[in-house]
Amino acid sequence: MTTLVKYHALGNDYLVADPALGAPAPGVAATRVLCDRRTGVGADGVLYGPLPAPGAAAGPQETFDVRVFNSDGSECARNANGLRIFARYLSEHGRTDREEITLRTPGGDVSVRPGSPDTAATIDLGPWTHHSPATGDGAELIGVPLETEPGTTVHATAVHNGVPHLVALVDDATAELAARIGPGIVAYAGFTERPNVELLTVEDRRTLRIQIWERAVGYAPASGSGACAAACAAHRLGLTDSSVTVIMPGGTVAVEITEDERVLLSGPVSLVGRVTLADAFVSRLRAEPAR
Repeated sequence: MTTLVKYHALGNDYLVADPALGAPAPGVAATRVLCDRRTGVGADGVLYGPLPAPGAAAGPQETFDVRVFNSDGSECARNANGLRIFARYLSEHGRTDREEITLRTPGGDVSVRPGSPDTAATIDLGPWTHHSPATGDGAELIGVPLETEPGTTVHATAVHNGVPHLVALVDDATAELAARIGPGIVAYAGFTERPNVELLTVEDRRTLRIQIWERAVGYAPASGSGACAAACAAHRLGLTDSSVTVIMPGGTVAVEITEDERVLLSGPVSLVGRVTLADAFVSRLRAEPAR
């Protein structure tokens, strides 16, 4: 039997596809089938791992390899909520007994404290830059006016830590505004990288409110990485303190920017349940070549 485990974090739900439980390596079509909310299991993405690490000792470990796939089948370098979920999975399923572990991803190593059902899971996403998605030469984009449509200009700040983000400061971040201007920002002709978009409203120096439009999935009720990007942009613009609460339609998280400019994200993670897949369904997944 093939079993997947589903978790929820901050409006995002992910399926953990553990090779030890018979899960096949995801391909593009297989991931889309799994994540479909009517004909599949339903999720925002798939976390495939833990993958075998050369020379790893038996028993509880502190370093694990994982791959993160979006619901459209594209691979993500790393995802803050997904990695917090994966760390909690490892802890709750006896794969580690460490208070802090390292997750190795295509986007680099990250440190995560898995926490417990009664405490937050915290991820250290390291330092972020403000490199513009428009260039590859390291130029920064901070508080620059950007016309998103005729008559609508926002002040945009780029934030990058493996995935490009563009944070747009607005008077009132709403889902309607995100849907109206988000696609145009993602597809902006001057960008060589398509960024995720966060519309940011600063409530006070310790409270932010954001709406999100992601390059791969469109409107998103919440995003851990998006919350971090918004916090980094607001702090760089001098609008907030180093520790803030970020409010999204899908939930609320705490973001801290340390003195050495590392970004820590803390928030709840909860188990949804275990899913046993039918043999015919698994055969359909295995027919799609793994990536």
